[in-house]
Amino acid sequence: MAEGTPTPRKVTAAATQQDALPMRGMVLLGTFMNDKAPEALIRDPHGRIEKIGLGDKVGRQQVVAINPGLVVLMRNGATERLTMPRG
Repeated sequence: MAEGTPTPRKVTAAATQQDALPMRGMVLLGTFMNDKAPEALIRDPHGRIEKIGLGDKVGRQQVVAINPGLVVLMRNGATERLTMPRG
């Protein structure tokens, strides 16, 4: 935005949602479908943002599926599904 041009209050309010993301645990921020292989962007439990792909390790879990808005992780035969936050 150009310097000196204030953002209208209505725009700021619409672009900012309180508590849109959980503060704890792993959060799916986005998925990217491309011709080579799907990827996803997550925030790990320590607050780090990571780009992940199929087969990658996230902590002790392995990424076994990435679909639009969904990542499936597996550890010792148990699965965890990460979905996009509602907003």
